[in-house]
Amino acid sequence: MSATPEQLLAAGLAHHRDGDLGAAARVYHQVLQREPDHARACHLLGQVHAQTGDVTNAFVLIGRALRIDPTLAEAHHDFGALHRQQGQWAEAALSYRNAVAADPALARAWADLGFALRATGDDAGAIDALQRAIAREPGRIAAQFELGCAFDAVGRADEAAAAYRAVLARHPRHAGALAGLSGPVGVTSGDSPGPGNR
Repeated sequence: MSATPEQLLAAGLAHHRDGDLGAAARVYHQVLQREPDHARACHLLGQVHAQTGDVTNAFVLIGRALRIDPTLAEAHHDFGALHRQQGQWAEAALSYRNAVAADPALARAWADLGFALRATGDDAGAIDALQRAIAREPGRIAAQFELGCAFDAVGRADEAAAAYRAVLARHPRHAGALAGLSGPVGVTSGDSPGPGNR
């Protein structure tokens, strides 16, 4: 008996997690040959293209996945990451908003929404998003530091200091947080950390 599309997808994911992107892509293609509108296979194949630097096909495939199934929170998040990599912060923010609408528990999407809103100058919106990220996963150091920067940007010095202290409680030598306690940092955590690093 031949494997079902879901069994194939599981095999592809195993290759993907092991870093064998070529094998993962071949399996995802097999799934799509059987079910051309398999949203998760489109999304995951798009991830492979993104990881290999093929941004154009990544946009095409993940966009197609979202047209098939607009409820895929992870796909919205990855679409946002593609926009972020292109410096398209407003578009990234929209995708991250779609991600948290589809899955309000997705902490990294809230964090990335906060980074994107900071980049567009919406510090108040960033504060809300970053607080939601930290409430869901308190260990997000980059989000906690970015929250301090956002509080500084809107003149809420006491709350900024509290955010920097929270960073230092987990990372005592964090240079940005140490500088933040000496005065407004004026910079952010940089180029919005990538997946798995927020």
